[in-house]
Amino acid sequence: MRNSVAMGFAPWIVFWVVSSPSTWKWAALAALVVALGVVLPDLGARRGVSTLDGASILFFSVMSVLALVLPLSALAGLERYAQAISMALLAVVAVGGVLVGRPFTAYYARREVPREYWDTPRFRRTNLVISLVWGAAFAVVALAGVAAVRFAVAPDLLQWIVPIVALVAAQRFTEAYTASGDDGTDPGADHSTPTEHPVERTPS
Repeated sequence: MRNSVAMGFAPWIVFWVVSSPSTWKWAALAALVVALGVVLPDLGARRGVSTLDGASILFFSVMSVLALVLPLSALAGLERYAQAISMALLAVVAVGGVLVGRPFTAYYARREVPREYWDTPRFRRTNLVISLVWGAAFAVVALAGVAAVRFAVAPDLLQWIVPIVALVAAQRFTEAYTASGDDGTDPGADHSTPTEHPVERTPS
């Protein structure tokens, strides 16, 4: 699940790294291209689109269109808060999915966990917990971004160090939680093929 989730975050990482008050329009367009590149293989394989990927395409499409149709004077607030808004949307996606019983991480977990585990309480609980952790991390980053712009204090700390620490912590938690066997299956179990039990023969 770790690699799949990382791919889902790729457009947002591009936007976060490239975006600034003068470059956020190009950052939104670049992120949209990356989001489409992530989604198209899944559509080709008929795996559908995850909630995270759908939110990525919607958000960066809207941002790109706004950059094209609105005058610069109307985009001043969006330019200042673009990064905070993007993280706030991710927090809504993560927490909202938990509230409706559809955590966004479940889409990626199903790629690695056998189907027979998908409806187990442990699988559902694991994805609820991981999605909530990511939602909390996104909320922290969004609030830090708002504080940096609104109060003009410690921009490097609030817009770089806090986001890195929060997102790395969420990633580390995901790795530790799934490595412990709390991905909904037994730790160390081989999920590639069913286990075949040898047939005992009675001595003749």
